[in-house]
Amino acid sequence: MKAEPVSKATRITVETSASANLDDVCRWLLECRANPLRLKAEHLPSLGQGVRLVLDVPMTARRAVLCALTLLEDGAAGACLVSGQLRFVARPSGSDVTLSFSGHTAMAMTTGFLYRQAHHAVGELLQLIAESIPQPAITRTMRAAV
Repeated sequence: MKAEPVSKATRITVETSASANLDDVCRWLLECRANPLRLKAEHLPSLGQGVRLVLDVPMTARRAVLCALTLLEDGAAGACLVSGQLRFVARPSGSDVTLSFSGHTAMAMTTGFLYRQAHHAVGELLQLIAESIPQPAITRTMRAAV
């Protein structure tokens, strides 16, 4: 049975939360921009291949950070698998951030099966990112209760 082709305009949208603050997010994004991450097949089992995570310069706002994300095949050709926007939004009443991705798959991944695999891989990638951002440092100086 052949999978039905999916429209080339099909988008991927995935959301999760991360225990981090926006300062830690910006620091992590800038470190990853300077040294693009190489992820092995076991990091993203849904894709089953090594990839490179490339991030663009983050744009910041009062309660949000936005960054372009590209997931490339690991190798000389480095074909694009997934690209889109990575967004971190701080919650007004807590220390967590909402982490979301909105983008699309590459032309080579527009069949139904590969698209579903890419959707799961982006979910795995967001979870990996959420776990990779350093936890906020414990405050070194504590205020004494008066």
